[in-house]
Amino acid sequence: MNSTYKFFLSICIFATVLISSCELYNPAEPIPGYIHIDKFNLNTTYSTEGSNSHKITDAWVYIDDQIVGCFELPATFPVIAEGVHKIKLIPGIKVNGIASNRGQYPYYTSYEQDVNFEAGKSITLSPTITYKSTTNFVYLNDFEAAGFTIDTTNYSDTTLQLLVSPDPNVYEGAKSAIGYTDATKTRFECATTSNFVLPHGGAPIFLEFNYKCNHEVVVSIIAYGTATLEQFEVIRLNPSANWNKIYVYLTPTVSATYSAVDYKLVWGMHDQSGSDSSVVLLDNIKLIK
Repeated sequence: MNSTYKFFLSICIFATVLISSCELYNPAEPIPGYIHIDKFNLNTTYSTEGSNSHKITDAWVYIDDQIVGCFELPATFPVIAEGVHKIKLIPGIKVNGIASNRGQYPYYTSYEQDVNFEAGKSITLSPTITYKSTTNFVYLNDFEAAGFTIDTTNYSDTTLQLLVSPDPNVYEGAKSAIGYTDATKTRFECATTSNFVLPHGGAPIFLEFNYKCNHEVVVSIIAYGTATLEQFEVIRLNPSANWNKIYVYLTPTVSATYSAVDYKLVWGMHDQSGSDSSVVLLDNIKLIK
């Protein structure tokens, strides 16, 4: 065996050992499977739970009860798993409509399914959920029934009215509520005609509703004590040219008014610009605890 061949053989052996060592320290990357979720579907019993309108923006994903992440919908994301695993999806919302304040909605059920993951393959899930059976609907108003359970307050110099289908501004069903201001009447405010007992101590309380407006709208509550009342602003809604849905988190405001006996819900608008018409439309109001 000549010296040139011995040298070449040594180089080959060294390279083989080096490559093998690299593979030990840098194993091949696993090939993920993928999950695609377009949206959640919400089923409701209309007579007791109201409309199935929702604004579920996120999916909180768990595999075998271990969190994978929170994904804004629609979403496609990789999963390092093979074989059958339990996947759980919890619907998430933008609390108070704020993109930086996302959370799991405590009143919706989760969705669970056993999924057979295969490397490189995508699985599409179409989760359907409901309200939890323990959800307490304190107040529901879709404006379909005769009579008003919301009316203008003494602060308002305009009235609350109903839009009736086929008016194109009706959200769903046959009716939606509308409040307005104009060049001479600049204040609109409406409140529930009934008072509601709400829990203190940090218990979750949400106000859901659909709305459309061309001017800022203030959502507030009136807290009634044994001999006093005080109004507290909760959130301001920016103008929305299209129908929108919001989940207003009432817990901090209600818990801060621990001496209150009960509460009313309030929507208000004050336009001092002299514009011809500022409008707010409301539908599908739900007070939940």
